[in-house]
Amino acid sequence: MAENLKFELQAGKTYTGVNNTTGNTITFNTGNACSNNAACIMNGNTAYNGTYDSWYYTWYAATAGSGTSSMTTSDGDATNSICPAHWRLPTNYTNSTSTSAQKSWGSLVSAYGINPANHGTTSEYQTLEAFPFTLLRAGYFVSGAFQNNGNGYWWSATAHSTATYAYRLGFNTTAVAPQGSYDKDHGFNVRCVAL
Repeated sequence: MAENLKFELQAGKTYTGVNNTTGNTITFNTGNACSNNAACIMNGNTAYNGTYDSWYYTWYAATAGSGTSSMTTSDGDATNSICPAHWRLPTNYTNSTSTSAQKSWGSLVSAYGINPANHGTTSEYQTLEAFPFTLLRAGYFVSGAFQNNGNGYWWSATAHSTATYAYRLGFNTTAVAPQGSYDKDHGFNVRCVAL
């Protein structure tokens, strides 16, 4: 995807995940303040150079409830997402149990000459901000507040070895982290990759 997902889910409405293979349903919450383990969608913002970027999703929302608070890397990737039909969340580069490692954040940035390992950099972030990525460093939401404008964060489908974390792509002007991790209840942007 060349833009972040801008799927505004209605509060309290039950949805079946577009890519849902289990038949489960999930009720999403909306608003900037989200409780732990909630499938929450936070409001879009205009904090990055006055440009509307996207909606922000906890990992539980991004994975359409297939990702849980107890899930770790050993459980495999979350099976569902809020991505449109025929799309899904990227996975983590090295820890994913997915057979589609080429659909990971690490593999995607590697295809454009960026080291897939977490590392410091002085110029690679410009590649992420240019076409075809066009990623904005639009921060995240947590505990009802917007944080870290100047950094960018996008969820993967892969949980971390620590159950409260999941893997994500993160970057700013001095570092790129395709295999970074963060708390599952933080509101990050979502980009999807084609199946």
